[in-house]
This record gives sequence, structure tokens and C-alpha cells, in this order.
Amino acid sequence: MKPRVRMIAVDLDGTLLNSQKRISEQDLAALEEARTRGIEVIPVTGRNYAFALPVIQKLPFEVPLISSNGALIRSRDGETFFRCLLPVETASRVLERTREFRALTVVMYDQAGAGLLRIEAAPDGGPGQATAALHAEGVAASAWVQRNQSLVRFVPSLEDALDGDPLEIMFAGPVAAIRQVEALLRNRDTQTKAPNGYRPLLTEYLDMDFSILDIIREDCSKGHAVAYWSQKRGIAPAEIMAIGDNYNDLEMLRLAGLPVVMGNAEAALRQQGWPLTLDCDSSGVAHAIRQFVL
Repeated sequence: MKPRVRMIAVDLDGTLLNSQKRISEQDLAALEEARTRGIEVIPVTGRNYAFALPVIQKLPFEVPLISSNGALIRSRDGETFFRCLLPVETASRVLERTREFRALTVVMYDQAGAGLLRIEAAPDGGPGQATAALHAEGVAASAWVQRNQSLVRFVPSLEDALDGDPLEIMFAGPVAAIRQVEALLRNRDTQTKAPNGYRPLLTEYLDMDFSILDIIREDCSKGHAVAYWSQKRGIAPAEIMAIGDNYNDLEMLRLAGLPVVMGNAEAALRQQGWPLTLDCDSSGVAHAIRQFVL
């Protein structure tokens, strides 16, 4: 007997979005059918709201959006339901500990226009720290930043640019380098035994040798945000189906009564014993919805 599902929490990249960063017609049709049966749909992503919004606007129905790995819940029209900022003191401590990886660092604020993304760079646009020579190009030279120049503020010092609580700190770059950042942040707090104040959430794309490490407030996560929203809507965790593909989806999957893992998911997720669906290029979301819900 299929469990009763009243909410579908679905990740974006590598899950609802295929490798071409599009939603397949099959996935869209399955979500629409679920909606007609009274099942709520909520996209949950590690992306910043501004970068996830164009994807959500393509859906033919209204949905709230959980972005920044659970640090923000906002409607398509801009109504904010939940916001979980990283205290500026914590952000400063994270930046101090990871100075050697400054070229891979982006501080994100919940604001519009220039300053949403803050990147440390010299006046010529190069890395602002000599220690950044290890990754000389870094995020400042990435295609992603070049496409979003209107949102970027290049600053000589990220610490000095902390003029309030940011939404998150993001590290992006080669897998090995980002694993070093994660180990550095985890080990420091293991040694001091002090409360972290922050939560590191890792997303890895091994086939591209690219990783993202998001640092958000300690009590935030995709799972926490889905729990908050489902409680607000009167839906029990047992009535949630969550679909994901990467490490930052783990808490959301653990919360759900029906966790489903994409066929293209990282090995650590596929080994959890949860139901497995097809990959994102084979409309795995639609397959899961039709198999377990419809």
C-alpha cells in the first residue's frame, strides 16, 4: 500500500533540473497531476533565491521556494515567510579561518542588485590576497560571476565588507580544495569544543571536479526549512515525499516519511537504503511521483 503523501519537497539541480538545467515535460506533467490531487509541491534548493527564481517562474502554478539550503523561504512574488541569517560575528570567524581559500569565497546577502554577491578582488579584478595564488583565477573569473556582474560587488577585504548579517558564505571550486575547506572548518570546532554557530553543507559534482560548500546558520538546513513549512501547512513529516541527489539533501530526506534518491545521486545517498528512482536525464522525479504517489 502506498503511503499517503500530502507534500512533495523536490531538490532542483540534479533532481528536477536535468543536465541541461531544464525541467522535462514528463516531470512537469507529474507535478501538475500531483497538484490537481491536492498535493503541495515545494522546490528546495541550495541556490540563492535570485538564481532559483527564474526556474520556479517556469512552473505553471504558484509555489513557495526554499532556497540557500533552507536559510530562506519566499514566494515567487517576494513575500518572505522565513529567513535565517548568519550572524556577522560567525561569518567573520569563518572568513578568518579560511583566509588561504579567499579566491574561492563568495559572501551572499539577502538583497537586490550589486552587493548580493561579495567577492574579494584587487582593483584589477584579480585575487585580493597573495595566499589566493593557489587558486589564482577562483570565483572572480568564473563564468557564473561574469554572467551576474550586476549582482557582484568586488571588495578589497571580505571581512571589512560585512556590513550586516549575510545569508551565507559559499566556497566553490575543485573537489579537493573544497574538501580542504570543509575539513578545516570541522576540525577547528572539534578541537575547541565550542558551538560552531554555523553549518557546512557540501554539494559535490565529481564528474566535473566541482564542489560547493555552503556555510549557513547552525540551526538551518533543507530539512529544518521543510519541517517549518510542513508544520505551518499542517502536514506531518510522514506525509512528505522528499527527492534529492546530493549531500545537502540528507536532512530533508531523513525528515520525510518517503525519501527518494535520484539515480544520479552521490554514492553515499544511494547506499542509505532509500527508494531509488531514475536519473535526472530520465525524468526521475516523474518516475518517483508516478510510482509512489499517483
